[in-house]
Amino acid sequence: ASGRVMQGTRVAILTSTGGAGTLIADNLGVNGFQTPAPGAETAARLRALDVGDQAVLDRNPIDLTLAGLQPEVMRGAISILLDSPDYDAVISVVGSSGVAQPHLMADAIRDSLAHSTKPVLAYISPHAPAAAQRINGSGGVAFSAPESCAGALKALALQGSFARQRQAQVGTVADTAGVTLPGLQPGPLDEARSKQLYETFGIPVTRERVVGDARQAEAAARELGGEVVLKVLSARIPHKSEVGGVALRQRPDGIGARLERMRDEVTTQVGFDPEAFLVQEMVSGGEELILGFTRDPQLGPALLLGMGGVTAELFQDTTLRLLPVTLEDAREMLAELRTYPLLDGYRGRPKADVEAAAHCIVAFSDMALRLGERLQEAEINPLLVRPQGQGVVALDGLTVLS
Repeated sequence: ASGRVMQGTRVAILTSTGGAGTLIADNLGVNGFQTPAPGAETAARLRALDVGDQAVLDRNPIDLTLAGLQPEVMRGAISILLDSPDYDAVISVVGSSGVAQPHLMADAIRDSLAHSTKPVLAYISPHAPAAAQRINGSGGVAFSAPESCAGALKALALQGSFARQRQAQVGTVADTAGVTLPGLQPGPLDEARSKQLYETFGIPVTRERVVGDARQAEAAARELGGEVVLKVLSARIPHKSEVGGVALRQRPDGIGARLERMRDEVTTQVGFDPEAFLVQEMVSGGEELILGFTRDPQLGPALLLGMGGVTAELFQDTTLRLLPVTLEDAREMLAELRTYPLLDGYRGRPKADVEAAAHCIVAFSDMALRLGERLQEAEINPLLVRPQGQGVVALDGLTVLS
């Protein structure tokens, strides 16, 4: 929440009480952190603070003893450690002085934060709620247990490693400069326009025709051949099946009448006449997934994968990744689903084309990266994963552009 970045595993411990400093050092050690002594340049700058003979400045924890009760010394020491190339984070121990002088460490931390993005944590020992409140209220992060300090830094270190990996991948996975989308206006796109967009980025979609009346629907059904699906087509109707806007297994001789009935049913449900209809090839045989993109205000751009179709919201079997998503990430996402056995030949089912699904997930991630801030939401539901060797196909799509 503080927005700090952990670039490594070296931590400086600044304390005025040896016992508490040792508790922090022990907990950092068992969590894989290093607590190296300050280098020659950093030690020289600390000695220049004139902290007296009792302070121990050439080892870590860096023990200021009574000199740590001087606000200017504490402020200077934190700034030196944050500036130092020897450390990736600083933990300051608030000793018994925090009970009577809660401002001492809180103000020193506050004044140093603006000059560095490194994490600055405070360990409050003994119990000093006023000091903890003041530190947390001034942009710092205070804990009352040494285990909490180590745990927080461990999470930050993992997050930093993850972010660096992702940043390295962005340049190789896709061009993030954005692409030109002629004819696509801001706002929600209907299914046909959404799938045209997906196909541009290499995602397989169904064969289909946009029609406006019964005669056009009959002609489209004959052209596509076999049984087809009839859908209402409107960017204002994201959930077509809920308003009677989907009819499966239609044939040319009956699709015209079915379109007129659908028009009446949908109009009654939504209060306006549908703009158009979609005649789509009937594709069956496979497992249904949902693949979605969202721009989370806290996390950033993220991809969701889960069991799809009409049961997607019922089962809530999903997994999430921040962008970009690599092929290895995509395979891991598929394997994380509780329903993955359905893709892997559960109880004699034919194995699904998992590798094609993984490549589709990566293509979806690439699309989101290349569209950049223009893409607000996107969803393929369902994404049909066909038997091994037969690939995948997007049966439906929803997109929102800024």
